[in-house]
Amino acid sequence: QNANDQTAQATDTNGGAGVDPVPEIRAQALAESKRLASIHKICAGRFSEIEEKAIAEGWSTDKCELEVMRASRPKAPAVHAVDNALEGQILEAACMLTAKLANAEQLFDEKTLDAANRRFRGGIGLQELLLEAAWANGYSGRNFRDSRSVLRFAFGPNLQAGFSTIDIGGILSNVSNKFLLEGFFSVERTWRNITSVRNVSDFKTVTSYRLIGKDQYEKVAPGGELKHGTLGEESYSNKADTYGLLLSIDRRDIINDDLGAITTVPRKLGRGSGLKINDVFWTAFLNNANFFKTANANYIEGADTVLGIDGLTKAEVAFLNQVDSDGKPIGIMPVILLVPTALSALATTLYKSLEIRDTTASTKYPVANPHAGKFRVEVSRYLANAQYTGYSDKAWYLLADPNDLPVIEMAFLNGQESPTIETAEADFNVLGIQMRGYHDFGVALQEPRGGVKAKGQA
Repeated sequence: QNANDQTAQATDTNGGAGVDPVPEIRAQALAESKRLASIHKICAGRFSEIEEKAIAEGWSTDKCELEVMRASRPKAPAVHAVDNALEGQILEAACMLTAKLANAEQLFDEKTLDAANRRFRGGIGLQELLLEAAWANGYSGRNFRDSRSVLRFAFGPNLQAGFSTIDIGGILSNVSNKFLLEGFFSVERTWRNITSVRNVSDFKTVTSYRLIGKDQYEKVAPGGELKHGTLGEESYSNKADTYGLLLSIDRRDIINDDLGAITTVPRKLGRGSGLKINDVFWTAFLNNANFFKTANANYIEGADTVLGIDGLTKAEVAFLNQVDSDGKPIGIMPVILLVPTALSALATTLYKSLEIRDTTASTKYPVANPHAGKFRVEVSRYLANAQYTGYSDKAWYLLADPNDLPVIEMAFLNGQESPTIETAEADFNVLGIQMRGYHDFGVALQEPRGGVKAKGQA
C-alpha cells in the first residue's frame, strides 16, 4: 500500500501526467550557471557590489551589463565630493593668487590659501576653473572639448543631483569685483572731494531744503516755549539714474585658457564707470552760468581775478561777504581751491609757500603769503577740457566744505558708491561668458552760497 501511495503522490505532483521533472531541473540549473558565469564575466572582478546584487536579485545579463556601463562612465575626481562651499573659496583664492591681486592674502584664511597653492601650484587657468565648477555641478566629461556643456553645467547647476553646487557666477563676480574696483579707482576722483553724497532708495526725484536764514535759534522767555522753525522755500533736487555696459569673454579667450580675461574685462568695466561718473559730474558742474553769477554774489571777473595773492584775496572776501535770505552772514568758511591743470603749480605754491617773490618789478623782493595753508588744493583736468560747456583754463573756484554747504551733490542708489558687476553664461547667440557692470547715481548743483567762481581774466 505504501508503494501505491508513493505512486499516487508522484502522479499528483506532476499534474497527473506522470512527467519526469529531472530534465527541467537540470535545464534550470544550467541556465542559472550560465547567468552566473555571464555576470561574473561582465563584472570582471571590478564591480563586486553590482555582481553580488545581480546574483541575489536574479538580474538578467542585459540588466547587469547596463549597470556596469553606467558605473563605468567617467566621473569627476573624488576631490569634488568635498564641501562645495569650501571648494568655492579655494577656487576663488586660486584665481586671486593667479591674477596676482595685491592683497589676496588678506581676503582668505591660511587654510584656504594653502589648499589653493597645493592644488594649483602653477596657477589656475580659465578652462580649469570652469571644469572644476562643472564637475561639482554634475558634469561627467573629462575635458573641455564640449565647451557648451561645460559652460551649461558650470553656470546651470544640476539641482537634481542631491548635493550642494559651486556658484561659478558668484566666484567670477567676486574675483571680477576686485579688479573692477582697481579700474574704477584708477581714474580721476577729484569730484569726490568737492561734493556731498546722498543715499537714495529709488529713482524718484528727491528734494532737500536748506535751513539758511531759518535755522537761527530764537531767545526763549522765562517759562516760555521753543518756537517752531521752518524749512524755508529754498529747495534743491536730485535724482539717480542707471548707467552700465555689457562686455563678453568670448570662446577664443576660454579656448586659449586666458584667466587674464576675467581681470581685464572687469578693469575695463570699472574704468568705464569711473569715467562716466566724471563725465556726468563735470558736465553738471561746468554748466554753471546760471549758478555762479553776479546776481548770486558768487562770481567775480576782471584782470584782478587772475589766480594769485590779490585774486585769491578778492575771492575770499566775496565768499565771506555772502549772506542768507535774511541778509545775515552765512557763517561758512571756504576751505577748497579748485583749479584746472594749468593753475595747479601756482595753486600749490599759494597753499604751501610762506613767501612769494614779486617778479613784476626790476627788483625782486619777497611778499608774505597770507593764504599759506588756508585752502586745500584740488585739481581737475576736466575744468579746461573743450568737450564740456563752460570749460576754461583760467577760471578757478573757492568752495566750502561740501559737508557744510555743498555747491554740488552726488546721489547713489542705496549708498552704493562703486559699480556692481555680474557674471553669467552668454546668451545662446554668443559663445562665452558675459559680464555686465552698472552703477546707479545722479548729480545736481545745490547751494550757490557754497562757492565763488573767479573768471581769472578780464
